[in-house]
Amino acid sequence: MRYVYVLLSLIFVLIFDLWIENSEAAKLFYKNWVKPILDDSRIPIVVLLLPVVVFVIVFKYWNDKKDEEIDELKKKLESEMEILVHANTDLSKYRLQDNLSILLDQFIQKHPYVIAVQIYHFQEQNMNRNTTFKINFIDGTVVEDVNINAIHQLYYISKSKYVSDFRKARKLLIEEDDPNKLLDFVLDTYSILNKKSSSSMNEEDACLCSLMFLGLEILEKDYQLGIESLGNSDEKIRSLLDDYRTGLLRGALMNDAFYTFTHTRENEKLNRQYLTRLVRVRDEQTLFLIALDASVLEDEDYDNIINNIGEDFEKLLINLENLYNRSIERVGD
Repeated sequence: MRYVYVLLSLIFVLIFDLWIENSEAAKLFYKNWVKPILDDSRIPIVVLLLPVVVFVIVFKYWNDKKDEEIDELKKKLESEMEILVHANTDLSKYRLQDNLSILLDQFIQKHPYVIAVQIYHFQEQNMNRNTTFKINFIDGTVVEDVNINAIHQLYYISKSKYVSDFRKARKLLIEEDDPNKLLDFVLDTYSILNKKSSSSMNEEDACLCSLMFLGLEILEKDYQLGIESLGNSDEKIRSLLDDYRTGLLRGALMNDAFYTFTHTRENEKLNRQYLTRLVRVRDEQTLFLIALDASVLEDEDYDNIINNIGEDFEKLLINLENLYNRSIERVGD
């Protein structure tokens, strides 16, 4: 559009020049109006042009001032918009927290034996031939008057070779129905642990013991090989698992599969059942822990109860994913 104005201006100048050069009316206009001012006037031309110059300067100053005000206003609006976006993000987090609590409460109310649901973030890091597992508490809800502790943070470390050997052996059993590598892994790790005294064992031994115990539990389902098959170290191994609270770790190591374990210490939580599962939520490894009252073991319909909880848990994951998606849409708006 700007080029159209320039073209029209050039055409006007050309036509005006032709008019001046060839028109008698133009000569009279010059003689009667222009010549008296420019040639016959006693006022210098500089004085006549000065108001024009002053006007141009004042107009430019005013225009620049307006541009500065507009720029300042834009910056202010951008800053306020940024504040609004942050505020909306924080508000969405609170809404998400409230809605998440509602989902977990509804899940608990639907299942009489469920007394708590907790959510953890699970992270695995390989460095210097060691694998570190980190578990952080995110959120949870619990039935009133129930004593349950939330583990806010847990660290475990293991030689990467042990973790890799376990996963390869488990994969071979699942895909090819070959238990030999898993059995060899269990026997080898048992031999390593059995040579140590209880007082010398540490968190690395607890992690290795968790891998061995998982292998045993997997084999026990089809081959009736349980921890009691290993001899007199039953008490030492269970004590190691309990002392370092490895239930969550074992649940995470089973990947996307349900894993159950039982509280075995002699206290008010004795025989309390725990159901865990590691899933991906918003591209993050998330570990769910569902706690069940010990009385569920006495229910004749135990297997169906666990299955129903598992099915409803799948629905909970779908609702949770939808909840996160709606939260992101609100922040985007």
